Amino acid sequence: MKHRKFRTYLFLLGLALVGCSEITDEPTQEQIQIDGQDIENQKESPENTPSLSQVEKDSEALSPASESEDAAGNTVDNEEVASSPSPEPPTSPTTGSTPQITEKNTLLIQLESLTIEPENEVSPYDRSEFPHWDDEDGDGMNTRLEVLALEKIEDVGWYSRWDGEWYEGEGGLSAPRFDIDHIVSLKEAWRSGADEWSVSDKDTFADDMLNLIAVTASSNRSKGARDAAEWLPPEPSGQCYLLIRVIQVKTKWNLSINQAEYATLKELTESCGPEIPSIPSPPSELNTSVRVATPTAVPAESSSGYGSQFYQTADGSDIDLYDANENGDINCGELPSIAKPVLVRSPGEDPYRLDGDGDGVGCEG
Repeated sequence: MKHRKFRTYLFLLGLALVGCSEITDEPTQEQIQIDGQDIENQKESPENTPSLSQVEKDSEALSPASESEDAAGNTVDNEEVASSPSPEPPTSPTTGSTPQITEKNTLLIQLESLTIEPENEVSPYDRSEFPHWDDEDGDGMNTRLEVLALEKIEDVGWYSRWDGEWYEGEGGLSAPRFDIDHIVSLKEAWRSGADEWSVSDKDTFADDMLNLIAVTASSNRSKGARDAAEWLPPEPSGQCYLLIRVIQVKTKWNLSINQAEYATLKELTESCGPEIPSIPSPPSELNTSVRVATPTAVPAESSSGYGSQFYQTADGSDIDLYDANENGDINCGELPSIAKPVLVRSPGEDPYRLDGDGDGVGCEG
């Protein structure tokens, strides 16, 4: 009986050992392979293993709902929002393409540096204080001839920037139908500060090549002593040339401008560049008969002006009376027949170039 119970005990013990062996056997390689990748044979504790319900709740929390409401209460499809690309951040002014930097017009900078004040009308203008047409460099050519030599275009002739006229001349530097104009007239300079200059400065200014230009006598008389607010060349490119030169001359000589002149010049800077306009090509056949206005006769008076130091008119009048535009230059076309011919008082002293053949008598024709 005792042996039977012992055998029964051994049998039950063996069954228990066999069962434990089947439970603790390690899983096969196929059992631990998921999606073709081997994972470690680790058992997770029940408390670390999330339940299915917990996984579903977490998934719902992480996934956007198909629809929601925006701040305004409108229905929004979150799937479309999630799939839409994020808006690009605004481009910083300092990033991306470099913006074009437009420099301020250099002419306008110079113009704004000038003193703006009313013209001086207190002291009367005296042209005799501006002796001109000197032979500054002693080469035998006075200032008029220097300008004509500088501006003559090869063997073609001269171009009048004020009115766009071409002039072939009479040969060499003979150009009786062209005047040398003070761009900033002597009278305008006087009213803009030159009245306080020294004698030397006035003399130098009168022959300053920067302020001189060869133009038709008619355009010179049309301009006279007026400033840019009172007169502009009819030729558009001439307006730009006048703009540049007036600013340059007044800057160089520290002359002022009045408000009207400033406004006109400033307006011109909007359409004109800082470069001197080019001269157009001359016509194939030049018209040498440039228009010359018929001067108006002026009653004769006693000689007392600047020109009377050098000339004696036929009627004894002051030759400067016929300088109606007060530009400081007179040609024979401006003189009435009663004042011709003109006697040159001292040989070689002919500032108005009236004695073309050098015989001491001018305006003989």
